[in-house]
Amino acid sequence: MNIIYGKNPVINTIQKNESIIKRVILLKNSAIDNNVLEIIKQKKLKVDYLEKSDFQNLFNKKVTHQNILAEVKDFQFSDFKSLLGEQNKKNTILILDRIQDPNNFGAIIRSAVLFGVNGIIIPEHNQAGVTPAVMKASAGTAYTIPIVKVPNLSHAISLLKEKNYWIYCSYLGDESLDITKTDFTKNCVIILGNEMEGVANKIMKKSDYLFKIKTNNDIDSLNVSVAAGIILFNRYNNE
Repeated sequence: MNIIYGKNPVINTIQKNESIIKRVILLKNSAIDNNVLEIIKQKKLKVDYLEKSDFQNLFNKKVTHQNILAEVKDFQFSDFKSLLGEQNKKNTILILDRIQDPNNFGAIIRSAVLFGVNGIIIPEHNQAGVTPAVMKASAGTAYTIPIVKVPNLSHAISLLKEKNYWIYCSYLGDESLDITKTDFTKNCVIILGNEMEGVANKIMKKSDYLFKIKTNNDIDSLNVSVAAGIILFNRYNNE
């Protein structure tokens, strides 16, 4: 069973992607916001009220559910070829190289949707999946953007280059351009790396541009989801 939990993720999904919802599940005899109940009623969604023990059996007891869940259809990854077929002049594709924290992955998805990214590519291995925790962190937006899973990121980058994409890689090295001086006006792929290790060398070597967010040096680096928001904002403003 696929579950989305929490007031905002559930309501966002109802409002933006109602067709994926099988039912809304509410904790019996609990306080539920009247506005939430009205939205559910207007959409004529199936609602089940569960006793506390049955309700808690549906998820990890440590999560913040706010007394509301939604059972949704299985998440469907998009096809890489369909992403290649999107031939707009200012496409943005985001590649995530082994992002393993569900909260980071979900927050990145949310920023990607907010700033008009056309699709996200992730590796098959050593990468957080689209889990309930990711759905909550994305505020339900993971179902609204194409997410593609590939066996080999390097090969995917090569195919994107053949389609005239320019490859931009986030890297903290001295040779990297300041993000504010980076030209993001091209059809671009932006690569973000693993929380601890960054982008793998073999992937970085395929990049056309290396860039970084300039900060003071008291802290080594920004959290990857925070960095993603800043980077995608810069790309969005370059359009």
